[in-house]
Amino acid sequence: MYRIHKEQISLYIDCSIGLEFFPDIYKLAYFESNMPKKFLLKAHNKTKDINKAEVIVRCHYKQSEVTNFSNAPKILFCANKDDLIKYTIQYENIYNMCPVNVFDFVALDFDLPKISTKRVFFSSKRAFDFFVKKAGMSFLCGKELLAVGKQTAEYIKNFGFSVKHPLIYTSSELDLKDTLVVCPKEHGVYDEKAIVLEVYQTLMAKDIDYYTYDCDFDFALISSPLAFKYLIDTFKDYPGRVKKNIICIGTTTQKAVEKIGYSCIIPHEFTIPAMFKLLEDLN
Repeated sequence: MYRIHKEQISLYIDCSIGLEFFPDIYKLAYFESNMPKKFLLKAHNKTKDINKAEVIVRCHYKQSEVTNFSNAPKILFCANKDDLIKYTIQYENIYNMCPVNVFDFVALDFDLPKISTKRVFFSSKRAFDFFVKKAGMSFLCGKELLAVGKQTAEYIKNFGFSVKHPLIYTSSELDLKDTLVVCPKEHGVYDEKAIVLEVYQTLMAKDIDYYTYDCDFDFALISSPLAFKYLIDTFKDYPGRVKKNIICIGTTTQKAVEKIGYSCIIPHEFTIPAMFKLLEDLN
């Protein structure tokens, strides 16, 4: 009988590289404290105990590059992991991105309604994905499809469907009478005559407390009311450390932030790209 000893691997990373070129790490990984937190987004299994880690990620800086980037605006960005990775890669050469992964998503079991519906409304790209994974796309054939906004509509159109969307989204103002609303659990406010189908649940990310920052932030980007709730539940002082503007994705998120006592602004279009466009205008 042989005992196999598992040795730790030290992975030295040039921290000036972009997130796009950082590897996905699936082994149990420990990150040294000086690592930029954006790299945590590519770690699928993390630990705060260095003695348990299979991989220790160590950081190497070139001092000249640190100095050159020190004046870049620091952006606190709260969203789901997919969007954090996508937009951090897109903007990390312009801003000092400080992402916080706030969400985990879990599929819910559901049954299709027995009542026949001619319209189906999707509250997000993720709602569409969770729905078709179980119900199949054939259910949608011959029905009028609606989406929460332009990005969700464009995503669903890639599958060959025609999709309508409101120019400005406010859930409480949508006419969804006799419409099948596909959405997450605890979805918010919809037309009381809508047929609501909850297909997934949004939970606080298990690793949210890994995204700790000692610095102040120039701006914050908040992608939803729930993103803000999870942020302040974990890091109560973060909003107060934003020195210029908190940018919310839309009016519902704006109300949630202002209810806690913070001022914020919103873009003309309620999308993440529009938030970054507003950020560009402010700079």
